[in-house]
Amino acid sequence: MRDSERISRIASLIAQIWELQKETNFLQLIETLKGDYSMQQTGSVEKQIFIKDDEFEKFLEEHLNDLIRENQNNLR
Repeated sequence: MRDSERISRIASLIAQIWELQKETNFLQLIETLKGDYSMQQTGSVEKQIFIKDDEFEKFLEEHLNDLIRENQNNLR
């Protein structure tokens, strides 16, 4: 059985990322995240890949941390 809490965790990460990129439309954000993940995994955004929830969740956590660091550096 899949971890039912994953939905809340992943949705929360996406919401936090979106809050840091308010100028981005929702579907644009999702497509960008998917493309960035695909590029990281395969070196191409053209390849269709199966994305496992736990791997994507880890990617989102890393992406969020990168955005937070960027914002902190921009405030200095």
